[in-house]
Amino acid sequence: MPKNSRPTLTTGQGFSAAPDSEREGRVSGHVLKALRRAVGHTQESLAERIGVDVSTLQGWESGRRPLMAVSTGQYFRLRHLLHRLGAAPRLLTQLDTALEADRFLGYVLGAGRTVDLESHPLATWVITRPFTDLVAWPFIGVAPAVLAETGSSVRRGPTGSGPELAADERQHISAHLRAAAEQASRDTVKGSLLRRQAHYVTGFDTSAETAEWLAVMQGAEKRRLRAAAEWSPSWAVVRSGAHSLARKGDTEALPEFIDAHVSTDACETANLNYWAYWLGEVADPQLADTFMVELDVDAWRGDRMLNHLTGKLDPANPYVDIVVHSLWALIIRKPGLLDDRNAASTTPIVLRLLDEGTVSQRSRRELEAVLYALRMAQRR
Repeated sequence: MPKNSRPTLTTGQGFSAAPDSEREGRVSGHVLKALRRAVGHTQESLAERIGVDVSTLQGWESGRRPLMAVSTGQYFRLRHLLHRLGAAPRLLTQLDTALEADRFLGYVLGAGRTVDLESHPLATWVITRPFTDLVAWPFIGVAPAVLAETGSSVRRGPTGSGPELAADERQHISAHLRAAAEQASRDTVKGSLLRRQAHYVTGFDTSAETAEWLAVMQGAEKRRLRAAAEWSPSWAVVRSGAHSLARKGDTEALPEFIDAHVSTDACETANLNYWAYWLGEVADPQLADTFMVELDVDAWRGDRMLNHLTGKLDPANPYVDIVVHSLWALIIRKPGLLDDRNAASTTPIVLRLLDEGTVSQRSRRELEAVLYALRMAQRR
């Protein structure tokens, strides 16, 4: 493709949207299978406990009989039974979120070339990390951590180790999301939300066409966002775009974003608030990206964020620069988070990363400031 040409939006060859495609079940089916295995039941024994034919349970787990098609009463009976059998609440929450992920996949697979910009699922709420992990699963083949920890979601069998997408389905989803991002309004909060989230989810597609499109889109977004500008919904689009490019191997995307676009109090606040939402410190669902600057940073604790960020201080992490910057900003804003115990456990991690010498100069300066704060905390 010529250097300056724009990647075209085309659906998969031979793909046709099924009229009942909102009755999607592949993600929730695999989560249900992980839950069944976690509570130590076979398909036959669990089907007997539920009071359904084993073929019905097999259909739910395979996605052939979408779980979202059952009655609300039947779903809650299943959920309550799994809870009584010992399923952890975190896993049961994953099942609820998997239904939302299936609804999203079904909506996109059933959508034609025209994008409904008002009712699109990515225009109606700020998606969460659990939802995104489940949507990414059939693209990247990596189970969400909460499922992988059970050891039950990765076993292989006749139905595969996880939800899968056929090649034409992947192409259709990617083309649809690219169209949504390109058609969404750049002048409204809702349009920016759709643009940002479609941009981000598209990044899970591994095709070369999508990688080139992401780079083109990010360049266009950055030109619209002035360097050192105050926060705007477009800022959030560029932030997500930088993360997508980093995931694709662009080592300059995040350092450039931090240097150019995280230089004001509002943008620092937005970055921290988004982390808090992403990691579940902010429990309430958000309807627009404006929460990033409207939410008081003191409204959430930060313990979960501190633990997450210190656990991601790894030179192999493609997001390491934004992790370092966010950790530095979090400690400045909430110094009381540091105590003897977490300071002692974090110090060697920071020292190892400094010794690696692989992070940017800015990250190195921020790590040195973090190290100073950790040592001061140990002396208190």
